[in-house]
Amino acid sequence: MSVKLGDLMKLPSLKEAKVVSGKSGLSKLVSSISVLEYTEVALLDDDLFDNNEFYGSEIVVSAFVNICNDVEAQCRTIERLHKVGEVALILYYVGIFIPKLDKKFVDYANELDFTIIVMPENEMSLRYSEVIYEVVEAIVKQEMTDTNFVSESLEQISNVRPAQRNIDTTLKILSDRTHVSLVLTDNSFQVINSITWPRTRQWNFDHIIETSKQLNENELAKWTVDERTIYTVRKPIFQDGMQAMHLFMMKEKNTLTSDIAMQISEVVQVFMNLWGKNYVEISTAELMKAILNDESLKMRRLGKILNVDVSSIKWMWLVKTEEIRDNEQVLAELKSFVASHFSVSLIDLFEKNIVVLLDNSVAQRDRTHTAQTFAEMMKQLGIKLKITVCQGMEQTSDVQRAYSLVNENKKAANTIYGRKLIYSLQEIEFAAKCVAIVGQGELSIAEHLLPLKPIAENEELIETLSVFLLEGESNYNHAADLLFLHKNTIKYRIHRINELLQYPVTKIPESYNLYVAVAVRRFLSETNNNN
Repeated sequence: MSVKLGDLMKLPSLKEAKVVSGKSGLSKLVSSISVLEYTEVALLDDDLFDNNEFYGSEIVVSAFVNICNDVEAQCRTIERLHKVGEVALILYYVGIFIPKLDKKFVDYANELDFTIIVMPENEMSLRYSEVIYEVVEAIVKQEMTDTNFVSESLEQISNVRPAQRNIDTTLKILSDRTHVSLVLTDNSFQVINSITWPRTRQWNFDHIIETSKQLNENELAKWTVDERTIYTVRKPIFQDGMQAMHLFMMKEKNTLTSDIAMQISEVVQVFMNLWGKNYVEISTAELMKAILNDESLKMRRLGKILNVDVSSIKWMWLVKTEEIRDNEQVLAELKSFVASHFSVSLIDLFEKNIVVLLDNSVAQRDRTHTAQTFAEMMKQLGIKLKITVCQGMEQTSDVQRAYSLVNENKKAANTIYGRKLIYSLQEIEFAAKCVAIVGQGELSIAEHLLPLKPIAENEELIETLSVFLLEGESNYNHAADLLFLHKNTIKYRIHRINELLQYPVTKIPESYNLYVAVAVRRFLSETNNNN
């Protein structure tokens, strides 16, 4: 059994520490401890917290060195720690790095019911290692003393936020507790969910399952794979009284005991009985993962299980919210909105994006408009987001290519088309071209900025032309709305630009060269500002 936070507070290294918020959290179980220090807050948001991952019942140790004077960043950090299931934060060096705890920070932690523990203030001799050693020792001793973890695991699962209370999280909790890799398959032995211990471990699940399924259920097997000893066992999982799945357990080096295997399968079985309604959602996430990773066989199998016609998917939306906290609400709103417009859809979080895969049931001319309608609807709810609309997704490789292209160039697209809510895949490709132009050096930049030379000194005209071409799409009314000006003002300025350039800004091919020039100028300006 893991140790309760309140019991850990009695350790010698924590006896002088103070609980300043979330005192009800002292009754929570702690399964591990980790250190969180970083140098770039935005990077932490993007790379660590921008997903629906569950990190488990951890205590986090930090000194907030880089955000010691940024209360907003401190609040964002504990919000995200709370969201991914962390139990408490132990703050070091208050009075040295952080001058003092801001009341706003403490009040927000109490609002979240998140436990903040402050080590003795103004004390430079404190060491992380003392707390880490004693906490880990206490957890290991408890696990060795009490080997029954069924009740504890179910308590952990019941305390998880509803959005994360799923079979994937359940397998992670069990894997972390037992150091066992777990694979859940359907009755035809097709993988539905899997988790490895350690997380970076690569397993050939298909080979192990193919070999293990020949054994009787509950029969422990010992294999040697790549000079590594692996113990495996298969357990049946029932739903509504009928066997619905197989649970494979794999442990490397140390023996997988029948008692541990029995307890793992019992937790999974109880989960399926109590919270099995979420099972379809988890399988949907696995199907999304299979499509975006171009795993054709797994994609077709899961599509059949979920009754999703994957071959009918031809469009993809990639939705990026400005605030991570809005992802859950946007997901719920998307599922309702899309269901009323499309016959086939698949919507889920993948890495840092909300991915929406759609069929052709809405006329082509209306698909971008439909995305715009949804974005405006979210804007009315106070949620800011941007959507990239990708067409022509004839096969999974097209989806994978488009997904990678958007991820690699979305920041450039945000810079070039800052006022747009909706991007096309072609605009993402154009942003990639602008990145390449700037990357080629000064000569390339000068060549592509040359069309702007006649108006280069007039910032007002440059800005008007940029908005008119890039976001206004050469529409006077649209550009006027974006710049909060009268349409006649835009017409006057564009007429003035035409005179200075000595050709109409909408004339092809001159217009294209201008389009490239204003885009490169925007991208270059933002790049210079960030350096």
